[in-house]
Amino acid sequence: MDVDVLIVGSGPAGASAAFHLNGYPGRVVVLERFSESMFPKYHSVCGEAVSDRMFRKAGIEPAAVVTRVDRIEISFPGGITVKVPVEGAVVDRPEMLAEIRGRCRAEFLRATATGVERDGDGFVVRTNVGEFRCRYLIGADGAHSVVRRDLFGTVPEMLPVVNNIMKGDGGTTLAFTVGQALSGFYRWRFPSKSGTVSVGSPKGEAEPEGTISSGARHIPFGGVPEAVSGNAMIVGDASGLANALCYGGIGAAMLSGRKAAEAVMSGRPETYGRWYSRSIYTNPHFMKAHRQFSDWNDEDISTAMRPFRGGYSVGRGFMAILRHPKFANVYFATWIAFKVGW
Repeated sequence: MDVDVLIVGSGPAGASAAFHLNGYPGRVVVLERFSESMFPKYHSVCGEAVSDRMFRKAGIEPAAVVTRVDRIEISFPGGITVKVPVEGAVVDRPEMLAEIRGRCRAEFLRATATGVERDGDGFVVRTNVGEFRCRYLIGADGAHSVVRRDLFGTVPEMLPVVNNIMKGDGGTTLAFTVGQALSGFYRWRFPSKSGTVSVGSPKGEAEPEGTISSGARHIPFGGVPEAVSGNAMIVGDASGLANALCYGGIGAAMLSGRKAAEAVMSGRPETYGRWYSRSIYTNPHFMKAHRQFSDWNDEDISTAMRPFRGGYSVGRGFMAILRHPKFANVYFATWIAFKVGW
């Protein structure tokens, strides 16, 4: 099949790209490897939180909202809890994706990409149902992207996580717990649908008692050196866009899909590459802070967060930097990550 734009994957990044290509005059095709029954199962393994800010930047109206959230709480060793006011929502991610896809003019086909090769200025994508030739290629095929593997040859850092659905009331708070045992990562507890909460942690931790269902996946984070190769672009998890400190990825994926679509509409894929390399979502300070934080023990964490025992404020943040200048990058990167990274 010959097409103008081929999008591999219809998760948050792929669906957003297809939506923002509604005005494209050529033929747009989206390939999705999951069946109708497996698609929602895969996309339910997620905290499903998206900020209002990211919906606005992605140019997509909030859809399938389960509950509004107004606060982030981060619990540190030493009995310290930092509270940050936010504006956002927990969504039903599979239902949200179904709504976005329903507003797309693109053709959606069931196919699994197995390989990609260049064909002049375009590409040939091999699948289990045949070959697709395209002028523009958007790789939105997730953590283990075939497009990234064959055209870019790089792999972002990966965090294997398990998400458990349990009975409970999460209220309107996104709760995080960090500590030495989690090696720079965190445990989360988010409100979910129908009187349940979403409890997640790095893979390897014991399953919490009372788990109704669980699933595992990889979160790629920290970005990749290049996200554009000729007329090919990688977006969302394929490009490792999840934030290296808060690991938020849905909003950034939708925004990257929009940016890639705009690059196709203008006929200038390099504009997506410039956006990717300069965006706050790929800022190297996040990875630097992640590596620094990963080396801390509970005493280091408690010492660093002690200035916030009385609560979070910008003023306390400046005072903390003055008292502990060696922690300045972690303070700043963490604050930015939880404000804009999801």
